[in-house]
Amino acid sequence: MKKQSSVFLLLLVLITACRNDSSIGPSDLLYKRWHLLQTRGVNDTTWVMYDTDAYYTIEYHPEGSLVYQRNGITTSAPCCSGSRFERTGVILKYSEFSSCPNVKCAPNPGATITILKDNLLELQTGDRVSQYTPAQ
Repeated sequence: MKKQSSVFLLLLVLITACRNDSSIGPSDLLYKRWHLLQTRGVNDTTWVMYDTDAYYTIEYHPEGSLVYQRNGITTSAPCCSGSRFERTGVILKYSEFSSCPNVKCAPNPGATITILKDNLLELQTGDRVSQYTPAQ
């Protein structure tokens, strides 16, 4: 009986360890248009609002494409930005990077989804954390 209890306890621990992380929402929450709200360094506590000359969005599609818009008009991917992505769990790997004359792009480490909710997407890319809200 003691051996059966030990086996049962071990199985219970293994099953519990395999549960999904509930802080990251379902995959389909990612698939929408997002607007960059604010950024901060990974070791900083102060957020910097992202204020630009226009309203920029990025849209993630289930088949792995990315669509960029400026003031609601579709544009090409910005310099050094991917036009495709692949999601594995909380990791986003970008590919098919656009290039621009006279710009040397740094290697893209991909991004880690740290928060994914209906009203908030938070990504960590290297030493930067960015928060996005659903586009209007």
